[in-house]
Amino acid sequence: MLLMKGSLSARKISGKTGRSAQVLLNDERTYHVVVQRFVQTLGAGTGWPRMLYWWWLLLSYPVAWRTLFEIGKARSTSLCGTYFRSQRFKSRLPAPSSSLLGPPPRGKQTEGRYNYGRGVVLYLSRSARVAALESRNNPKKPWIFIQRFELSFPNLRYIRLAQDLESTAPVLQYLLIESEYLPEQSPLAHPYKATQFLAFLCRLRGVHAIEYPSVWAGYKNDPDAVNMVILPPAVDAAGTMMKGDPVEYR
Repeated sequence: MLLMKGSLSARKISGKTGRSAQVLLNDERTYHVVVQRFVQTLGAGTGWPRMLYWWWLLLSYPVAWRTLFEIGKARSTSLCGTYFRSQRFKSRLPAPSSSLLGPPPRGKQTEGRYNYGRGVVLYLSRSARVAALESRNNPKKPWIFIQRFELSFPNLRYIRLAQDLESTAPVLQYLLIESEYLPEQSPLAHPYKATQFLAFLCRLRGVHAIEYPSVWAGYKNDPDAVNMVILPPAVDAAGTMMKGDPVEYR
């Protein structure tokens, strides 16, 4: 959605998260148009091996370098707090063990917003409600169980994307506003490519966790609808920070 200001300026607003960015200023298009085209390039896909393609993009596109630089500006240190993870099961009995709600086994994780099949990441949510909403509906697995995590990473670097970044990291803001879609509603053939590339850049900057607004849980109307993805090599350590047994979500 575009919000016009007179005839000279306009802002684009994400319908899913409410994130906004200046796209037209004094009759001139902002750097948003460059980022938008870059996201479209990413979303179109390629036959190249993924990692080789990532490096080629970084070496070939100045917008990729700017994104890498802004990640360094936006990163924070010390990730501690309570998070939750959900999973669906066919039956409520017997109750699942904690081991079933930890990091997925290598080779078993499907493609997601910040992972593309290689390696393992750990998706968490700030509340049990958001974790449950992130669990896709599956009539064959109607029972949702929630596992609590108490994260304690005093030296871990992470980036908070669930905030307004326009003044401090505008390229990140532009990239996100072009990426915060439900996958089936995205105009891109590969809707997660831009955020997967972002995760690649984060690891290059020594950032091993990303906080981001939940599209599924309605961040636009609930500022606590926030997720956290733990990236390698911090995943194994996060898996040891589960507390208590899984509980059924009702």
